[in-house]
Amino acid sequence: MLPQTLFVVASALTAVTAGPVRKRCSGSGGTPVISSSPLPGSSTTASATASSSASASAPATAGPTLPSTGSGTQLPTPSGQLQHIVVGHGIQNYTCAAPDSTASSATGALAVLYDITDLAPGAQGKSAMTETAWSSLSDQVLHKTDLPLNIVGNALTKYAADVLAPFKASPGADADLTMDGLSAPLKAIGHHYFDAAGVPTFDLFSGTQKLVAKKLNDTAAPAGADKGLLDTGAVAWLRLGDNGSGASRGLASVYRVYTSGGASIACSEANTTISVPYTAQYWFYA
Repeated sequence: MLPQTLFVVASALTAVTAGPVRKRCSGSGGTPVISSSPLPGSSTTASATASSSASASAPATAGPTLPSTGSGTQLPTPSGQLQHIVVGHGIQNYTCAAPDSTASSATGALAVLYDITDLAPGAQGKSAMTETAWSSLSDQVLHKTDLPLNIVGNALTKYAADVLAPFKASPGADADLTMDGLSAPLKAIGHHYFDAAGVPTFDLFSGTQKLVAKKLNDTAAPAGADKGLLDTGAVAWLRLGDNGSGASRGLASVYRVYTSGGASIACSEANTTISVPYTAQYWFYA
């Protein structure tokens, strides 16, 4: 069990039994490529175009290419060896400084990380998605699957997670994610959280890879990015690196791209925490 001070989330305590991550809606599956149409207002068009443009000049054997937002300042080119690409599904937490204002102080995040490395365009094998399906994957996961957290809610936000046990299972025991349009579940391989000191942490279940990070760069999500379940907008794309504490192992940096939802929301009371659902792709490098 994680310490109570690990997460800054205002919620009542409850016990929830671990179970499979459920689908929000039904449909036909059978292929590794998402078969449904892009969601209204999603980032598919802008991001797919940017990603296609970024990868057009790369050799066919170059492997997955980190996407671009398509305009403006871009995140620095990755260095090191790509280790994993995951989709994170969870909540972004914010503190309200004053009533009737936008909760602008980010106080952490919670997410389960699902492996999508083999689905990336440019990956070797038959599972690789098209650019369009790949760039809309975060949107699809956010809108079609339940949050994989112990959501207890409170008077201020229905998406607040249990303070003592935010994840539904202990590390390594999370249910894999199933979703219409995918021929196989996405394997849960890690947790993302902020530690007791407010440091962003990515803890992979292998036991050999962990990134205790700090933010290095950010850039706004594309204008057409999916605004999320609360219609607040998509959180920024980020590059984070090892914070130098000596707690990281096997990982040097991570990029957060293809974000969906998660931006802050207006609040009614000061000194309260608001939780906003989000998804994002995380690209890990060593």
